[in-house]
Formats: sequence, structure tokens, C-alpha cells
Amino acid sequence: MIKLNVWGGAGEHGRSAYLLSGSRYRLLLDCGVKKEGNGEYPLIDPEVVPQLDAVLLSHAHEDHSVAIPLLYKLGYMGEVWTTRETKEQLTTYFRSWRNNMERAGQSLPYDEVDEKRIRYRFLEDEAEREYWFELLPGISVMWGRTGHLAGSVWFGLEMEDKRILYSGDYTLESMLLQADDVADGFRQADLKRQRLKEVMPVASVAGGAQRLSWSSNASVTSSRQAVKYAPLEVQMEPVIRPDLAIIDAAYGTDRDAQADKLQQLESAIQNALHQGGKVLLPMPAVGRGQELILWAQHRFADVPLIVEQRLVDGMKQLHRASFWLRELEGEVTESAPAHRIATFLSGEGWESVSTPEERTTLLEKYEASLWFIPDGMMQSSLARWYYGMWAPEVQNLILLTGHTSAGTFAHQLLESPEQYGTCRVEKVRYKVHQGWHDVERMLNRVNARHNVLVHTDLAETERLRQGLLAGQFRSGTDIDLLSPGDELIF
Repeated sequence: MIKLNVWGGAGEHGRSAYLLSGSRYRLLLDCGVKKEGNGEYPLIDPEVVPQLDAVLLSHAHEDHSVAIPLLYKLGYMGEVWTTRETKEQLTTYFRSWRNNMERAGQSLPYDEVDEKRIRYRFLEDEAEREYWFELLPGISVMWGRTGHLAGSVWFGLEMEDKRILYSGDYTLESMLLQADDVADGFRQADLKRQRLKEVMPVASVAGGAQRLSWSSNASVTSSRQAVKYAPLEVQMEPVIRPDLAIIDAAYGTDRDAQADKLQQLESAIQNALHQGGKVLLPMPAVGRGQELILWAQHRFADVPLIVEQRLVDGMKQLHRASFWLRELEGEVTESAPAHRIATFLSGEGWESVSTPEERTTLLEKYEASLWFIPDGMMQSSLARWYYGMWAPEVQNLILLTGHTSAGTFAHQLLESPEQYGTCRVEKVRYKVHQGWHDVERMLNRVNARHNVLVHTDLAETERLRQGLLAGQFRSGTDIDLLSPGDELIF
């Protein structure tokens, strides 16, 4: 028997934190914050924190990561398992959260020294993606890419004869990032492990790596618990049937595909440009911003494109993280994400800005134009400055493409734009999470006994749940409606 305690993330957007407790071990999946108001932290049980055996971190975004230092403040002594790419990004997110709280006049419940106390273990050092490895005696873990952010992963776990899937933030529709199918990932890992059981190894050690030779004439290379094979052809569909699946359902009942969203974005931008307006697109420093910059450069090739340097730096960071980019079999080289990023970074067809003088010069130079700036919530002084430049002109457009937390300036603009200026403010979502059809597909492919849909508010989760149960969702499984403070025993 395992117990799931929701410390945050189910029935709400943000502060993802899921505690798994068995008879021997306690594991925590993510530990983030909500950006609403003055910031909200997970419902952490201080008595449990020193008893945690491991923390698994899916990716670097604040709503999954920024409360981790609080765990160390409360006595956690263990390790955080994540990817190297995620660890490299965390310093920026920790700093950004600290700055946001200082700007709001709030103090953090932990100190900078707690950030430095975090001890990381890297998933890639233990096993390649889609390979089981032993996290703790009796607990096995595997991981795969989610397509949400460079470094972001989903987890498969085996714990006390139970199988668990945590999707993290997941999408199959990124234009740049690769996602590994979770059902295929489980099957591949199971088949590889089965091959190990079917043959008897004769081990020899050379050059620090263990070489295993098999009576079947197969040969593999082992690094710790991980065993490397060529990709397997899956001829059958063994049932993976997790006991619990925690599934990203951030977009709730939204049924649009990415192609629909891009068409809506293009229409909104074209309308503003046709009126001679400037279009401002606030973006996270790393993530969907790089995807939309490349898309806009292609779709609006004759329109001046101005990009803030922080987003350019994010493009460079993505270019270095080639493992996380999409694998386009059969595509010409020019269509490959790595080639598109490299072409952009050559500097043709766009201009970067990083100083007040550069911004003012280009604002005066161009009328109808596209401007990409960091800070999707528009909380920073830079975003407020840009809004001041846009606000007086009715033909200008501020186009928001992601979640806007309550209380943020971006949310206020959406709710009451007339209180701040005359420019238009619109929102067209670019997909970096799952909507209705994506969730339905994952539910049917994974076929878990218990399913917890997370990352959106409780009312929208219930609407999605009811719609799925009335539709093509497989029978024989449960969709459990949970919210912070709830627990599920399975």
C-alpha cells in the first residue's frame, strides 16, 4: 500500500508537490510555488521533511522547483534527482523568484544558504532515458523527455509492487523539443530489463566500463545499473498498467491542437500589423519564447523583428542542449531544430536590444514590427517600461501566450486593459502543456488504475473529468479528483 499526499499542484495551477509514502520510503515529486499574490508554497508537513528519502525534480520552472530550498531549511538532508540541464537553469529561477518577492515587499521562508545546500544527483549519470535503475533498495526509476522545456522529464517508478507515472509538464506538440512517449518508454524499459533476465552474463571490466557478454551472442555496455541497447522494435503491446498516473492536464477542456493556436496567433499579429501597430510578445526567458521567435521569423519574414538579449541568450542555451531537441527523421537538414537555431544565431533577419538607447532608437525607427521581451507575467520593470511605450497607441497590441497568474501585471491587463492604456491586450495560448485530446490519449495509452489530473483549477479539472468519462476513455480505471491537502491510498 502506498499513499499519495497532495502538497500542491492538483486542483490548482502551480506549487506542484506530490508525496509518495510506503512502508520503507518517502519520495517527493517536485516542490514548487504559486505566483499568485505574494506567492504560495506547498502544504509541506515539517515533520515529514526530515524523513524524506529522495526528491525527484521534473524541471526548473518555479511552480515545480523554487520551494526546494525550503525543504533544506526544514531539515531535509537528502538529494535532488534531476537532469544536468535543469540544474544549470535553477540558479536563474531561484534568483528570479527572490527578485519578485523583494519587489512585492515579501521575504522568503528560506535563505540563500539553503539554495547552496541542495545536493544534486543527475539522472543521466545513472541511466539513459527509458532504462530502469535502482534509486534506493527496492525502488526503481526511469525517465524520459517531456517536450516542455530543455531538461524537463517524466518519471516512471516502481515501489512496493506498485507502478507510478508522473508526467511532469508534457507536450507532444513542441516545434523544437523532443518528447518521449510514456507508454512506449515503459515498454522499452521493461523489454530491456527482460532481456537481461533471459541471458546469463559473463562480466569483464575494461577502461572503467563493465563489458557484459551473453550466451545469446548479444553484447551490451553497462554503466552502473544502466544497460545500453540499440532501440528495440516493439512487436507486441505489453500492458504497462500503472497503479497511479499523475498527468499534466493544464489546459483542461481546451481541445485545440498546436496548429489551431498558431493560426490564431498569426491572425492576431496580422491584424495588428495591418493597422500599423507594434506587437509586443512577453515570454519566459527560456521556453516557448525561442519557439515563437523562430516561428515568427519564418511567418513574418518581411516584418522588423526585435528580440531582447535575454531571449537571445536563451536561444544560445537551447542550441547547446542538442539532446533535448526534436528528432525529425527524414526531414531535410534546414528543417531540423538545431539548424534553425544556428541559422537564427547567425544574426540575419532580426535585431537584438539590451540597452535603453537601443530600445528607443528602434522604437522610433519602426512602426509595424514584432518585439519579443522576457517576463511572460510582465512583472519586471523592463516589461512595465515596454507597456508604457505601447499603451498610448490603440493600434498597438500586447499578445500574451501563456498562463497569467492572478495578481500579476499581465493578468491585470487582461482583466481590465482600459484602466491602464488604450492599446489592445489579447491572449492566445501557445501549447506547452496538455489539453483535452492530449490527456485522453495519455489516459488510454497508459491505462492506469488511478489517474490524477493536475495543473489546472478544480472546477476545470472536474469539467474535463466528466467529459472524459462520458467520451472515449477506457473503462476499468478511475479519475480521482484531488486538491491540495487530499490523499489517495492505492
